[in-house]
Amino acid sequence: MHVLITGITGFVGHYLSELFIKDGHEVFGTTFSSKDLISEKLKIFKCDIRDADNIKKIIPEIKPQQIYHLSAVSYPPDSLKNPRTTYDINFYGTMNLLDAVRDSGLNSKILFVGSADEYGVISEGTPVTEDFPLTPLSPYAVSKTAADLLSYSYAKIHSMNIIRVRPFNHTGPYQKSIYVCSSFAKQIAEIESGAREPIVYTGNLDIQRDFTDVRDMVQAYRLALEKCTSGEAYNICSERSYSIRWILDTLLKSAKISVEIKEDKTKLRSTDITTIRGNCSKFKTATGWKPVIQFDKTLNDILNYWRKKY
Repeated sequence: MHVLITGITGFVGHYLSELFIKDGHEVFGTTFSSKDLISEKLKIFKCDIRDADNIKKIIPEIKPQQIYHLSAVSYPPDSLKNPRTTYDINFYGTMNLLDAVRDSGLNSKILFVGSADEYGVISEGTPVTEDFPLTPLSPYAVSKTAADLLSYSYAKIHSMNIIRVRPFNHTGPYQKSIYVCSSFAKQIAEIESGAREPIVYTGNLDIQRDFTDVRDMVQAYRLALEKCTSGEAYNICSERSYSIRWILDTLLKSAKISVEIKEDKTKLRSTDITTIRGNCSKFKTATGWKPVIQFDKTLNDILNYWRKKY
């Protein structure tokens, strides 16, 4: 099977490509940041998702049976600095991909990866289902919501085989240190190695988020294209919320040092909701998926990943 992963060199793309290569599929990818790469099991095209003509050349060449659309501006604070770029990549980039597939005449199965941020402000502690209204706040969330609804439109109007997923927070080794779990783990690893003073800088420790291990998340993505219904939207989450304070405390229990905790006001977000927890019973019913990696193991794996770098 030919599998195309847009944004393949990103955090999730790394794990998703490994999953399909291990199963013996031919894996293709697009990336904005590196040159073309060709190996026995992987071919990566340098491609700006905003370049419609380039995408229209790549799709007929690959002839993918499955497409996982991961290419995106994925860090909400970046979207506040560059909203136009965010819309161009997340919305118009999605349109370019869908148009390229439609024009090719292929009946590729497409996974559109949205975000739980599409739900925006929600009632505190209420498990979020797919029926919740979409009230996005940041340019990132707005762009993902628009692309999500665009995918729904193409599925219905053009009879394209598009599954829409709304993943909640996911993390694991290799994730950039701009994200909270990796940020804490990197700081601890640096302190252990003597590379920095024994102070961990944090944002709001009292908020709670629904976290899933990225290795469970990519299994969910694969099942989504195998078993879900075209045009439908599905939450993917652990259905458990963890406080940021608990995450830090769990990492510090594995640390070999004592540290001071200081709040970094630049890490605070005015739009932060106290508690977010998802409900993915619709997805579980459709696929039989459930997360299997315990979150404390995820955190330990992240910490060990950063330790190897120092």
